[in-house]
Amino acid sequence: MKINALGAAITAMLLNIGLLATAQVATDSTDAATQRVVTIAMTGDIMTGSIMPELDMPPNDGRDIFVDCDSLLRGADIACGNLEGVLADKGKPRKRPGRLSFSFMMPTRSVKLLVDAGYDFMGIANNHINDFYPVAIASTIKTLRDNGIGVAGTDKCETAVREVNGVKYGFCAFGHEKYSLRTQDTLTVKRILKKLRTQCDILIVCFHGGSEGISERHLPYGTEYFYGADRGNLRQFAHLCIDNGADVVYGHGPHVCRAMELYKGHLIAYSLGNFATPRGMKLREQTAFAPLLEARLDAEGKLIDGKIHSFIQYRDLGPRIDPENKAALEIRSLTIDDIKDNRLIIADDGTITIKK
Repeated sequence: MKINALGAAITAMLLNIGLLATAQVATDSTDAATQRVVTIAMTGDIMTGSIMPELDMPPNDGRDIFVDCDSLLRGADIACGNLEGVLADKGKPRKRPGRLSFSFMMPTRSVKLLVDAGYDFMGIANNHINDFYPVAIASTIKTLRDNGIGVAGTDKCETAVREVNGVKYGFCAFGHEKYSLRTQDTLTVKRILKKLRTQCDILIVCFHGGSEGISERHLPYGTEYFYGADRGNLRQFAHLCIDNGADVVYGHGPHVCRAMELYKGHLIAYSLGNFATPRGMKLREQTAFAPLLEARLDAEGKLIDGKIHSFIQYRDLGPRIDPENKAALEIRSLTIDDIKDNRLIIADDGTITIKK
């Protein structure tokens, strides 16, 4: 009886130890999830050179465009950009030639530039994705997916999800044209965010909107128009996205930088402007500023801190390191001017912290 009682006691003790060990593992796992920090790298418009309606490619087929920034893109957990044009090798131009008519077709081989640079997601919800009709949109989606880059922004690719180091990232994109998912379509925006929120840990929204040009650097209230076209109410849209589950929201479209905002603990960048457009776009003064926004988020998707890495673009070269940090200083100035009760502190070197 004593031997049996001792054995039972030992068995109970071992079971208790096992239970304690299991509980400890569960606690450690919970703590790790709670302490998780992720880094998101975001850039604005990318157009690496066009083959239609006429040949307009940079030297070396664009292979040197990202040499100053690829380490930052690859060093982040996730890197996102906006593809300002299509990836295709043939097609029929949709727009009539003219002074204000711009069409961009990057050859499909240019996707390797994006892969090598370190991009994980590309938004295509912009006013150039339909430059060569839906057949070129289909080519763009297929080319990006075939090369491991998630793509979003039309009814053919509403969302993309990618898992990195055990964290699932969801990505969606919205523009202002009828052939993309639109910032103005509130019901669709809510539907997409609701569904994507269930599929990921961190939800990223990018958008293409706002009027264009150096005179449009300041973020207005209300709906913006460009040559009579509705370009969205971007403050309202960005807040709607956060309210419906987005963790970080960033924009592009005006071809210049705009203010940033901390809203309910989440980061909004209203425009990152141009980033890698060595041909086909004017690069002067503020339109040449090319920020790369790096944000560190906690397990709830809220901003911990970040940095605006300042680059400046030159024709045929793309983004090059700017020792004067003009992009960061520009965004700081615009943030101070345009955001009431601003809580973001942007240092001279672009470092972002939050006011206590």
